[in-house]
Amino acid sequence: MNQSTLITRGLAAVGSVRDSAKSRFPLGALDKKDTAILKGLAISAIVFHNFFHVIGPVHENEFNFNPARYPIFLQTVVHPSTAIQAFFAFYGHFGVQVFIFLSAYGLAKTHWDDASSWSTFMWSRVKKLYPMFLLVVLFWAILAAMHVGPIWVIHDAGPELLLMLAGISSILPGFGLPPIGPWWFIPFIMQFYAIWLILRSLTKRFGWPCLVILSVICFVITHFANPVLAHSLINLGQTPIGRMRVLCFGILAARYPIRLNVYFAIPAFAILILGSQSQTFSHLISLASVVLILWLYTRTRAMLRRVRVLEQIGNYSLAIFLVNGIVRVPFLAFAHSPLSQLLLGAASAIVTFAISAFFHYLLEPSPQSSVAESSTLTSWAAAGTAEAAAE
Repeated sequence: MNQSTLITRGLAAVGSVRDSAKSRFPLGALDKKDTAILKGLAISAIVFHNFFHVIGPVHENEFNFNPARYPIFLQTVVHPSTAIQAFFAFYGHFGVQVFIFLSAYGLAKTHWDDASSWSTFMWSRVKKLYPMFLLVVLFWAILAAMHVGPIWVIHDAGPELLLMLAGISSILPGFGLPPIGPWWFIPFIMQFYAIWLILRSLTKRFGWPCLVILSVICFVITHFANPVLAHSLINLGQTPIGRMRVLCFGILAARYPIRLNVYFAIPAFAILILGSQSQTFSHLISLASVVLILWLYTRTRAMLRRVRVLEQIGNYSLAIFLVNGIVRVPFLAFAHSPLSQLLLGAASAIVTFAISAFFHYLLEPSPQSSVAESSTLTSWAAAGTAEAAAE
Protein backbone atom coordinates (compact mmCIF):
# COMPACT_ATOMS: atom_id res chain seq x y z
CA MET A 1 0.00 0.00 0.00
CA ASN A 2 1.63 3.30 -1.11
CA GLN A 3 1.75 6.55 0.83
CA SER A 4 -0.87 8.35 -1.26
CA THR A 5 -3.39 5.55 -0.62
CA LEU A 6 -2.77 5.79 3.13
CA ILE A 7 -3.26 9.55 3.04
CA THR A 8 -6.47 9.19 1.02
CA ARG A 9 -7.88 6.64 3.45
CA GLY A 10 -6.84 8.76 6.41
CA LEU A 11 -8.61 11.80 5.00
CA ALA A 12 -11.69 9.68 4.30
CA ALA A 13 -11.69 8.46 7.91
CA VAL A 14 -11.38 12.02 9.20
CA GLY A 15 -14.24 13.08 6.93
CA SER A 16 -16.35 10.22 8.18
CA VAL A 17 -15.77 11.25 11.81
CA ARG A 18 -16.59 14.85 10.91
CA ASP A 19 -19.83 13.78 9.23
CA SER A 20 -20.75 11.64 12.23
CA ALA A 21 -20.23 14.61 14.53
CA LYS A 22 -22.79 16.59 12.55
CA SER A 23 -26.49 15.92 12.75
CA ARG A 24 -28.66 17.30 9.99
CA PHE A 25 -31.83 15.80 11.44
CA PRO A 26 -33.65 17.59 14.29
CA LEU A 27 -35.56 15.31 16.65
CA GLY A 28 -38.57 17.56 16.24
CA ALA A 29 -38.84 16.33 12.63
CA LEU A 30 -39.64 12.74 13.61
CA ASP A 31 -42.93 11.87 11.93
CA LYS A 32 -45.50 9.15 12.62
CA LYS A 33 -43.59 6.60 10.58
CA ASP A 34 -40.45 7.30 12.58
CA THR A 35 -42.27 6.89 15.89
CA ALA A 36 -43.91 3.67 14.69
CA ILE A 37 -40.51 2.22 13.75
CA LEU A 38 -39.02 3.29 17.08
CA LYS A 39 -41.96 1.63 18.82
CA GLY A 40 -41.39 -1.49 16.75
CA LEU A 41 -37.75 -1.65 17.80
CA ALA A 42 -38.57 -0.85 21.43
CA ILE A 43 -41.40 -3.37 21.80
CA SER A 44 -39.28 -6.10 20.20
CA ALA A 45 -36.56 -5.45 22.79
CA ILE A 46 -39.16 -5.51 25.57
CA VAL A 47 -40.68 -8.80 24.38
CA PHE A 48 -37.31 -10.56 24.39
CA HIS A 49 -36.35 -8.94 27.67
CA ASN A 50 -39.56 -10.13 29.32
CA PHE A 51 -38.76 -13.66 28.21
CA PHE A 52 -35.03 -13.94 28.81
CA HIS A 53 -34.76 -12.17 32.15
CA VAL A 54 -37.04 -14.79 33.71
CA ILE A 55 -35.22 -17.94 32.59
CA GLY A 56 -31.55 -17.07 33.10
CA PRO A 57 -29.16 -15.73 35.73
CA VAL A 58 -28.99 -12.23 34.22
CA HIS A 59 -31.32 -9.62 35.70
CA GLU A 60 -31.71 -5.92 35.00
CA ASN A 61 -31.20 -2.80 37.12
CA GLU A 62 -34.53 -1.16 36.35
CA PHE A 63 -36.51 -0.47 39.52
CA ASN A 64 -33.58 -0.96 41.86
CA PHE A 65 -29.81 -1.19 41.54
CA ASN A 66 -27.63 -4.14 42.50
CA PRO A 67 -23.92 -3.92 41.55
CA ALA A 68 -23.66 -7.73 41.54
CA ARG A 69 -25.87 -8.00 38.45
CA TYR A 70 -23.40 -6.49 36.00
CA PRO A 71 -20.59 -9.03 36.61
CA ILE A 72 -23.12 -11.83 36.09
CA PHE A 73 -24.13 -10.18 32.81
CA LEU A 74 -20.49 -9.99 31.68
CA GLN A 75 -19.85 -13.62 32.60
CA THR A 76 -22.89 -14.71 30.58
CA VAL A 77 -22.72 -12.43 27.54
CA VAL A 78 -19.21 -13.58 26.54
CA HIS A 79 -20.49 -17.07 25.73
CA PRO A 80 -21.91 -17.20 22.18
CA SER A 81 -24.72 -19.58 23.19
CA THR A 82 -26.06 -17.17 25.84
CA ALA A 83 -24.96 -13.77 24.48
CA ILE A 84 -28.35 -12.85 22.99
CA GLN A 85 -30.27 -13.93 26.08
CA ALA A 86 -27.92 -11.99 28.37
CA PHE A 87 -28.02 -8.83 26.27
CA PHE A 88 -31.82 -8.61 26.16
CA ALA A 89 -32.20 -9.69 29.79
CA PHE A 90 -29.91 -6.89 30.98
CA TYR A 91 -30.54 -4.09 28.47
CA GLY A 92 -33.86 -4.92 26.76
CA HIS A 93 -35.95 -3.05 29.32
CA PHE A 94 -34.64 0.25 27.94
CA GLY A 95 -37.28 -0.16 25.28
CA VAL A 96 -39.69 1.10 27.96
CA GLN A 97 -37.71 4.34 28.14
CA VAL A 98 -38.28 4.81 24.40
CA PHE A 99 -42.03 4.46 24.91
CA ILE A 100 -41.93 6.98 27.76
CA PHE A 101 -40.03 9.41 25.54
CA LEU A 102 -42.45 8.91 22.65
CA SER A 103 -45.48 9.34 24.91
CA ALA A 104 -44.32 12.82 25.91
CA TYR A 105 -43.06 13.59 22.41
CA GLY A 106 -46.37 12.63 20.81
CA LEU A 107 -48.47 14.75 23.17
CA ALA A 108 -46.14 17.73 22.73
CA LYS A 109 -46.66 17.40 18.97
CA THR A 110 -50.40 16.78 18.81
CA HIS A 111 -51.84 18.45 21.93
CA TRP A 112 -49.63 21.50 22.41
CA ASP A 113 -52.29 24.00 21.39
CA ASP A 114 -55.29 21.84 22.23
CA ALA A 115 -57.81 23.93 24.19
CA SER A 116 -59.71 20.90 25.53
CA SER A 117 -60.45 20.71 29.25
CA TRP A 118 -58.72 18.21 31.51
CA SER A 119 -61.76 15.94 31.59
CA THR A 120 -62.15 16.05 27.80
CA PHE A 121 -58.49 15.27 27.29
CA MET A 122 -58.54 12.37 29.77
CA TRP A 123 -61.67 10.93 28.17
CA SER A 124 -59.97 11.03 24.77
CA ARG A 125 -57.09 8.99 26.24
CA VAL A 126 -59.47 6.50 27.84
CA LYS A 127 -61.36 6.02 24.57
CA LYS A 128 -58.11 5.46 22.72
CA LEU A 129 -56.41 3.02 25.11
CA TYR A 130 -58.99 1.28 27.26
CA PRO A 131 -60.73 -0.82 24.59
CA MET A 132 -57.44 -2.66 24.08
CA PHE A 133 -56.72 -2.71 27.83
CA LEU A 134 -60.10 -4.27 28.58
CA LEU A 135 -59.91 -6.76 25.71
CA VAL A 136 -56.54 -8.09 26.86
CA VAL A 137 -57.58 -8.12 30.52
CA LEU A 138 -60.64 -10.16 29.54
CA PHE A 139 -58.40 -12.51 27.54
CA TRP A 140 -56.16 -12.99 30.57
CA ALA A 141 -59.09 -13.39 32.97
CA ILE A 142 -60.58 -16.21 30.88
CA LEU A 143 -57.24 -18.04 30.74
CA ALA A 144 -56.63 -17.51 34.47
CA ALA A 145 -60.13 -18.69 35.36
CA MET A 146 -59.55 -21.88 33.38
CA HIS A 147 -56.23 -22.45 35.17
CA VAL A 148 -56.86 -21.42 38.80
CA GLY A 149 -60.62 -20.86 38.89
CA PRO A 150 -62.93 -17.85 38.51
CA ILE A 151 -63.11 -17.26 42.28
CA TRP A 152 -59.42 -16.35 42.43
CA VAL A 153 -59.77 -14.05 39.43
CA ILE A 154 -62.69 -12.18 40.97
CA HIS A 155 -61.70 -12.21 44.65
CA ASP A 156 -57.91 -11.90 44.54
CA ALA A 157 -56.97 -10.43 41.18
CA GLY A 158 -60.13 -8.39 40.66
CA PRO A 159 -59.33 -5.53 43.08
CA GLU A 160 -55.77 -5.26 41.72
CA LEU A 161 -57.07 -5.03 38.17
CA LEU A 162 -59.60 -2.35 39.06
CA LEU A 163 -56.96 -0.26 40.84
CA MET A 164 -54.65 -0.72 37.86
CA LEU A 165 -57.28 0.40 35.37
CA ALA A 166 -58.11 3.34 37.63
CA GLY A 167 -54.49 4.41 37.30
CA ILE A 168 -53.67 4.41 41.02
CA SER A 169 -52.27 0.93 41.77
CA SER A 170 -48.63 2.08 41.57
CA ILE A 171 -49.08 4.64 44.36
CA LEU A 172 -50.80 2.25 46.77
CA PRO A 173 -48.80 0.00 49.13
CA GLY A 174 -48.25 -3.47 47.70
CA PHE A 175 -50.05 -2.90 44.40
CA GLY A 176 -47.14 -1.65 42.25
CA LEU A 177 -46.91 -4.81 40.15
CA PRO A 178 -50.31 -6.09 38.93
CA PRO A 179 -51.05 -9.79 38.18
CA ILE A 180 -49.14 -9.41 34.90
CA GLY A 181 -45.91 -7.59 35.80
CA PRO A 182 -45.43 -5.45 32.66
CA TRP A 183 -48.90 -3.97 33.16
CA TRP A 184 -47.42 -1.49 35.65
CA PHE A 185 -47.18 0.74 32.60
CA ILE A 186 -50.97 1.17 32.48
CA PRO A 187 -51.29 3.24 35.69
CA PHE A 188 -48.02 4.99 34.84
CA ILE A 189 -49.26 6.27 31.49
CA MET A 190 -52.62 7.33 32.92
CA GLN A 191 -50.87 9.28 35.68
CA PHE A 192 -48.74 10.99 33.04
CA TYR A 193 -51.84 11.92 31.08
CA ALA A 194 -53.38 13.30 34.28
CA ILE A 195 -50.49 15.76 34.75
CA TRP A 196 -49.92 16.54 31.06
CA LEU A 197 -51.78 19.85 31.06
CA ILE A 198 -49.70 21.02 34.04
CA LEU A 199 -46.43 20.10 32.29
CA ARG A 200 -47.55 21.85 29.13
CA SER A 201 -48.61 24.99 31.00
CA LEU A 202 -45.32 25.21 32.91
CA THR A 203 -43.28 24.76 29.73
CA LYS A 204 -45.25 27.39 27.84
CA ARG A 205 -44.82 29.87 30.68
CA PHE A 206 -41.21 29.27 31.73
CA GLY A 207 -39.65 27.48 28.74
CA TRP A 208 -37.10 24.68 28.69
CA PRO A 209 -35.36 25.70 31.97
CA CYS A 210 -38.54 24.70 33.77
CA LEU A 211 -38.28 21.16 32.37
CA VAL A 212 -34.67 20.88 33.52
CA ILE A 213 -35.49 22.13 37.02
CA LEU A 214 -38.52 19.84 37.23
CA SER A 215 -36.40 16.85 36.22
CA VAL A 216 -33.87 17.64 38.95
CA ILE A 217 -36.58 18.11 41.59
CA CYS A 218 -38.27 14.83 40.71
CA PHE A 219 -34.91 13.05 40.75
CA VAL A 220 -34.16 14.35 44.25
CA ILE A 221 -37.63 13.33 45.44
CA THR A 222 -37.22 9.84 43.99
CA HIS A 223 -33.70 9.44 45.39
CA PHE A 224 -34.70 10.22 48.95
CA ALA A 225 -38.27 8.90 48.95
CA ASN A 226 -37.75 5.45 47.41
CA PRO A 227 -35.78 3.97 50.34
CA VAL A 228 -38.55 5.10 52.70
CA LEU A 229 -41.40 3.98 50.46
CA ALA A 230 -39.76 0.59 49.87
CA HIS A 231 -41.12 -0.52 53.25
CA SER A 232 -44.62 0.01 51.82
CA LEU A 233 -43.70 -1.69 48.51
CA ILE A 234 -44.05 1.56 46.58
CA ASN A 235 -41.48 2.45 43.92
CA LEU A 236 -41.58 5.90 42.32
CA GLY A 237 -39.91 4.37 39.27
CA GLN A 238 -43.39 3.14 38.41
CA THR A 239 -44.77 6.70 38.43
CA PRO A 240 -44.12 9.83 36.34
CA ILE A 241 -42.09 11.30 39.21
CA GLY A 242 -39.42 8.65 38.82
CA ARG A 243 -39.42 8.92 35.01
CA MET A 244 -39.67 12.71 34.73
CA ARG A 245 -36.23 13.12 33.10
CA VAL A 246 -37.25 11.11 30.04
CA LEU A 247 -40.72 12.68 29.91
CA CYS A 248 -39.22 16.17 29.94
CA PHE A 249 -36.69 15.15 27.27
CA GLY A 250 -39.61 14.05 25.08
CA ILE A 251 -41.21 17.48 25.42
CA LEU A 252 -37.88 19.21 24.75
CA ALA A 253 -37.29 17.13 21.62
CA ALA A 254 -40.74 17.97 20.26
CA ARG A 255 -40.70 21.70 20.98
CA TYR A 256 -37.06 22.75 20.68
CA PRO A 257 -34.47 22.32 17.87
CA ILE A 258 -32.44 19.46 19.35
CA ARG A 259 -29.99 17.63 17.11
CA LEU A 260 -28.05 14.66 18.41
CA ASN A 261 -24.50 14.11 17.20
CA VAL A 262 -21.56 11.96 18.15
CA TYR A 263 -20.64 14.35 20.96
CA PHE A 264 -23.92 13.39 22.63
CA ALA A 265 -23.67 9.72 21.69
CA ILE A 266 -20.22 9.03 23.15
CA PRO A 267 -21.01 10.38 26.65
CA ALA A 268 -24.38 8.60 26.54
CA PHE A 269 -22.66 5.31 25.74
CA ALA A 270 -20.12 5.89 28.51
CA ILE A 271 -22.91 6.56 31.02
CA LEU A 272 -24.72 3.44 29.84
CA ILE A 273 -21.67 1.32 30.65
CA LEU A 274 -20.72 3.12 33.86
CA GLY A 275 -24.32 3.20 35.05
CA SER A 276 -24.55 -0.56 34.63
CA GLN A 277 -21.92 -1.10 37.31
CA SER A 278 -21.92 2.07 39.42
CA GLN A 279 -24.91 3.37 41.35
CA THR A 280 -23.54 6.92 41.04
CA PHE A 281 -23.98 6.90 37.26
CA SER A 282 -27.06 4.66 37.28
CA HIS A 283 -29.25 7.69 37.97
CA LEU A 284 -28.44 9.03 34.49
CA ILE A 285 -28.71 5.78 32.59
CA SER A 286 -32.38 6.07 31.60
CA LEU A 287 -31.84 9.39 29.85
CA ALA A 288 -28.52 8.27 28.37
CA SER A 289 -30.12 5.15 26.89
CA VAL A 290 -32.77 7.22 25.09
CA VAL A 291 -30.17 9.65 23.74
CA LEU A 292 -28.04 6.80 22.43
CA ILE A 293 -30.98 4.95 20.87
CA LEU A 294 -32.26 8.11 19.16
CA TRP A 295 -28.79 8.93 17.85
CA LEU A 296 -28.44 5.42 16.43
CA TYR A 297 -31.87 5.76 14.85
CA THR A 298 -31.05 9.07 13.17
CA ARG A 299 -27.91 7.47 11.74
CA THR A 300 -29.82 4.46 10.36
CA ARG A 301 -33.14 6.17 9.68
CA ALA A 302 -33.11 5.87 5.88
CA MET A 303 -32.51 2.11 6.06
CA LEU A 304 -34.97 1.40 8.88
CA ARG A 305 -37.78 3.33 7.18
CA ARG A 306 -37.68 0.73 4.41
CA VAL A 307 -38.33 -2.15 6.85
CA ARG A 308 -42.12 -2.25 6.77
CA VAL A 309 -42.43 -5.02 9.33
CA LEU A 310 -40.92 -2.77 12.01
CA GLU A 311 -43.54 -0.12 11.33
CA GLN A 312 -46.30 -2.72 11.50
CA ILE A 313 -44.99 -4.11 14.78
CA GLY A 314 -44.88 -0.56 16.09
CA ASN A 315 -48.51 -0.03 15.14
CA TYR A 316 -49.43 -3.11 17.18
CA SER A 317 -47.14 -2.18 20.09
CA LEU A 318 -49.88 -1.48 22.64
CA ALA A 319 -51.44 -4.91 22.15
CA ILE A 320 -48.02 -6.57 22.05
CA PHE A 321 -47.02 -4.96 25.33
CA LEU A 322 -50.20 -6.14 27.04
CA VAL A 323 -50.32 -9.63 25.53
CA ASN A 324 -46.68 -10.62 25.86
CA GLY A 325 -46.77 -11.19 29.62
CA ILE A 326 -49.57 -13.71 29.11
CA VAL A 327 -48.25 -15.52 26.06
CA ARG A 328 -44.73 -16.14 27.38
CA VAL A 329 -45.86 -18.27 30.34
CA PRO A 330 -46.32 -21.67 28.62
CA PHE A 331 -43.06 -21.24 26.68
CA LEU A 332 -40.97 -20.51 29.77
CA ALA A 333 -41.50 -23.96 31.25
CA PHE A 334 -39.62 -25.64 28.39
CA ALA A 335 -36.76 -23.14 27.94
CA HIS A 336 -33.91 -25.06 29.57
CA SER A 337 -30.96 -25.21 27.18
CA PRO A 338 -29.53 -22.10 25.45
CA LEU A 339 -30.82 -23.26 22.07
CA SER A 340 -34.32 -23.95 23.39
CA GLN A 341 -34.32 -20.52 25.05
CA LEU A 342 -33.63 -18.83 21.73
CA LEU A 343 -36.15 -20.91 19.79
CA LEU A 344 -38.90 -20.60 22.39
CA GLY A 345 -38.19 -16.91 22.87
CA ALA A 346 -38.66 -16.40 19.13
CA ALA A 347 -41.78 -18.60 19.12
CA SER A 348 -43.24 -16.64 22.04
CA ALA A 349 -42.61 -13.39 20.18
CA ILE A 350 -44.24 -14.68 16.98
CA VAL A 351 -47.33 -15.89 18.83
CA THR A 352 -47.50 -12.58 20.69
CA PHE A 353 -47.34 -10.61 17.44
CA ALA A 354 -50.01 -12.82 15.84
CA ILE A 355 -52.48 -12.50 18.73
CA SER A 356 -51.81 -8.76 18.94
CA ALA A 357 -52.49 -8.33 15.22
CA PHE A 358 -55.79 -10.17 15.68
CA PHE A 359 -56.80 -7.98 18.63
CA HIS A 360 -55.80 -4.91 16.67
CA TYR A 361 -58.01 -6.10 13.81
CA LEU A 362 -60.96 -6.58 16.20
CA LEU A 363 -60.66 -3.00 17.43
CA GLU A 364 -59.76 -1.44 14.10
CA PRO A 365 -61.54 1.92 13.74
CA SER A 366 -64.24 2.52 11.16
CA PRO A 367 -63.25 3.88 7.73
CA GLN A 368 -64.62 7.33 8.64
CA SER A 369 -62.51 7.67 11.77
CA SER A 370 -59.51 6.26 9.91
CA VAL A 371 -59.81 9.05 7.34
CA ALA A 372 -59.97 11.67 10.10
CA GLU A 373 -56.97 10.19 11.89
CA SER A 374 -55.04 9.97 8.64
CA SER A 375 -55.61 13.69 8.11
CA THR A 376 -54.21 14.42 11.58
CA LEU A 377 -51.16 12.23 11.04
CA THR A 378 -50.50 13.81 7.67
CA SER A 379 -50.52 17.27 9.23
CA TRP A 380 -48.07 16.09 11.92
CA ALA A 381 -45.74 14.61 9.29
CA ALA A 382 -45.99 17.77 7.19
CA ALA A 383 -45.20 19.92 10.22
CA GLY A 384 -42.16 17.81 11.02
CA THR A 385 -40.91 17.99 7.44
CA ALA A 386 -41.42 21.75 7.31
CA GLU A 387 -39.54 22.18 10.58
CA ALA A 388 -36.64 20.11 9.30
CA ALA A 389 -36.52 22.15 6.10
CA ALA A 390 -36.67 25.44 8.01
CA GLU A 391 -33.75 24.41 10.19
